[in-house]
Amino acid sequence: MTVDEIYLLIAQNIANSVQSEDWKKATLNIQGDDTYVDTTGEYLDSNNVAQSLDVHNFDADVDFAIMELHEITTEGGNNKWNKAIFTLTPDGDFDMEFIWDQELQNEIDRLANE
Repeated sequence: MTVDEIYLLIAQNIANSVQSEDWKKATLNIQGDDTYVDTTGEYLDSNNVAQSLDVHNFDADVDFAIMELHEITTEGGNNKWNKAIFTLTPDGDFDMEFIWDQELQNEIDRLANE
């Protein structure tokens, strides 16, 4: 998959999971790398009240696509990230913010060595 195809897949799954006809913005919080992914999310309804996104109803290939995105975007050792925030608006505009969290990485490394 290309990066654009991955972004489209994520956006489609977010939009399909919003339980409101009229919503303002949806956010998918991602933790992971190219071996695992954990996601949570929420959206703002028409009253600006945060509602949970049911990420368990996402297509099974979303996690694999995110792992592939991690592999593509960190190739060559640049642009390290283990957290990301994908923000989507109803008109299809989106933003992807990549974040490096050293404490999270320390915990992952500690658990991997147990």
